[in-house]
Amino acid sequence: MKITVDSGNCIGCGVCVDIAEKSFEMKDGKSQPIELDSSTSPEIEETVKMAVECCPVQAIATQS
Repeated sequence: MKITVDSGNCIGCGVCVDIAEKSFEMKDGKSQPIELDSSTSPEIEETVKMAVECCPVQAIATQS
């Protein structure tokens, strides 16, 4: 799973980090994805999907 964050839209609220702390980190007040390897567990993928849904400005996208 590849995660991208549109830093132009990100408001730095940190919801994604709260939901999926193994997949996102805050840098310079904005969310940054943590690179996931090909053996990412289904549980981590599920938390990323929840973060995508909860982002108030829809700044997060994923690709399989």
